[in-house]
Amino acid sequence: MTRLVCPFCGARELQEFEFHKTLPAVGADGEFERTYLRVADAQLSMEHWQHVGGCRSWLLVRRNPSTGAVLAIEALAGVTP
Repeated sequence: MTRLVCPFCGARELQEFEFHKTLPAVGADGEFERTYLRVADAQLSMEHWQHVGGCRSWLLVRRNPSTGAVLAIEALAGVTP
């Protein structure tokens, strides 16, 4: 993962973005897991990133932490540059 695609600015180098946190996984009962795990699922991670070197928008990034492959990127709801 060397580039992320900002929904507003397009493809940019990873250095323009700042990782903020991994979101907790949702358990089978629909509740968030209460135990903090750096990577709760080896195949899917939901993360908050910010495009600090560009439009400063907040992004929700879904990726595979095992391979580093980005599965989807979207702007957080209600947040626009």
